[in-house]
Amino acid sequence: MKAVLRTRIYEEEQKSQFEFPVGRSETKSDCGNYKFSFKLVKSPGKSTYAPVLEWIAERRPPAGLELLTFEWELPSHGIKEGKIFRHGYQSWSLSAAENLEDADISPKLGFLQFSQENIYSEHAGEEGNWISEAYVILLPKNEDSKFFAGAVSKGEEGVKFKILTSPSSKKTTDDFFKGDIRVVYDFFRFEDFKGNKLPLTQIRISKFTGDEAIFIKNYFAELAKNLKVKLPETQVPTGWCSWYHYYTKISEKIILQNLKELRSKNLGLKVFQIDDGYQAEIGDWLETNDRFPGGMGLLAEAVRSEKLIPGIWLAPFLVRKKSKFFQKFPEAVLKDRDGNPVPALWNPNWGVDYTYSLDVTHPASKEFLATVFKTIVKEYGYKYLKLDFLYSALLPGWTYDRSLSPHTRYAEAIKFIRKVVGKDIFILGCGAPMLPSIGLFDAMRISCDVAPFWYREKSRILVKDRNGLCTERALINDITRASMHRTLWLNDPDCLLVRKKKNSMTEAQTKIMASIMSVSGGMLFVSDDLSLVNEDRLELLQKSLTLQSKCRGKTPLPVGLGTEFFPSALYNPSGYLGIWNPSDEKKEISLSLFFPWDKKNSIDYWTGKRPDSLEIDSRKKILKIEMEPWSTVVLHSGKQS
Repeated sequence: MKAVLRTRIYEEEQKSQFEFPVGRSETKSDCGNYKFSFKLVKSPGKSTYAPVLEWIAERRPPAGLELLTFEWELPSHGIKEGKIFRHGYQSWSLSAAENLEDADISPKLGFLQFSQENIYSEHAGEEGNWISEAYVILLPKNEDSKFFAGAVSKGEEGVKFKILTSPSSKKTTDDFFKGDIRVVYDFFRFEDFKGNKLPLTQIRISKFTGDEAIFIKNYFAELAKNLKVKLPETQVPTGWCSWYHYYTKISEKIILQNLKELRSKNLGLKVFQIDDGYQAEIGDWLETNDRFPGGMGLLAEAVRSEKLIPGIWLAPFLVRKKSKFFQKFPEAVLKDRDGNPVPALWNPNWGVDYTYSLDVTHPASKEFLATVFKTIVKEYGYKYLKLDFLYSALLPGWTYDRSLSPHTRYAEAIKFIRKVVGKDIFILGCGAPMLPSIGLFDAMRISCDVAPFWYREKSRILVKDRNGLCTERALINDITRASMHRTLWLNDPDCLLVRKKKNSMTEAQTKIMASIMSVSGGMLFVSDDLSLVNEDRLELLQKSLTLQSKCRGKTPLPVGLGTEFFPSALYNPSGYLGIWNPSDEKKEISLSLFFPWDKKNSIDYWTGKRPDSLEIDSRKKILKIEMEPWSTVVLHSGKQS
């Protein structure tokens, strides 16, 4: 077992190497400055490591020491062929099962890497060389035990896993490591080792049999318990959002028209959320543009008058150069070592230049955030906050408080916002790193943005953007992360689009979208101009909302989590099983019934009929059904409607 600590003193990087003698659980680095040890707790099928990094007392750290990464070799997984379930870093990062022998390729363009994936992770792009964030599952080609590695606590550092399966991928520049899996801790903080010891995030490795969906649901439940997650007592929200019909082209008139339209449709939605497009500039959240002459307080009052909860979008950590905050407090904007603002995003909706981030440790930034949120919540009266582009608080930079790791400054910033707004305000995180966010939010976006089209655009495919916004990629995450619902937070699968106009998705694709989002039991928001939605699509929306209301109280299980890129089914313990065929070919879908199901549960929610091709072998616990291209069914007992 080996480990490497990467550090930097001013501009000079150094490596300190550790090798464990056989049977030992502590060792010193080759430079003599550090000691690394771990406590190991073993139980049937699993091992839990509690690691500690120490500075040897008599050799105090020099001034300017920056911890970068710590890479530690774990016991071998021993799997050469099969599938890997690779978990993405943040809300928009693809999380899916892929072939182990394939390459882990992140987007080719830099701005897509830092806005969609972990900027601290370098994907080699080699066959059999993978990075999975927070946890990973390996599924061998044969029937051998499956392998899991994951974080079971939350420290001040990022946690990811390097998984290596081919001989070439196991080589490093110094050929130091020999094993096939490593845990990597991202620090990127200045450190003086006060008290000498630095406890690291605890790691679990397991070999298990049975379905991976049940295993991962139990893992999320354990993680929630360890991190003391408290789910909101409110009902899982439903609502309307302005974004996917109007994008930034909203106005006070448009918002009020949709509010009136929502009243007339009587859909029973609870939240009315105004998205991007009201602000004068990104960063100037308390100043509206000329399309909103009455201001945001007036609109919140109008929403409340309709007995709806006012909701608003903002990207609290982002600023643009034209914003008043950037002009007044340039010292509070995140900078690199040369004093240049760190790019946080390139968004053509906002202009051709970059958008930047606050240094969330700076006093001026904290005062600014306090003023913004006090005004929006306490003065305007918004009770539902969608906080977007949150990854920006973790970007590397020369911060005001350099003793905080990026993950700590992010968590502290979110806790600060919560303290300002109070515990009764519903906060949805979006574009947020998943592991550091546990316990901080009421709800979490779990996918990339949906779109009024199914597949990624050609430009996204060309630049290898695996996370590229489209409905297909969003729904994959909605299934693979479904068991986070009611364990880590309430899931937000993004908005349902049911309209025909300004939508290139077919009716069949729309129905698959509605099935997945509803059976998942997560939040369900519609984002259409309802005046343009015809009666049959309104009926689909109403039935989707009814189905979501029956499923929202349970934690669902994905079927095919570790074997299919787009899992073919989702089971909700409330008694619903969604099955779909998002392809151009007719398929016979065979499902392993690792959950309770019998022949009586055979009515399709959408049609009220039993599918003709459905076969259930209760003895072998197999369900088979022939599915036409782009078809979906949601099976239930027939006793529920």
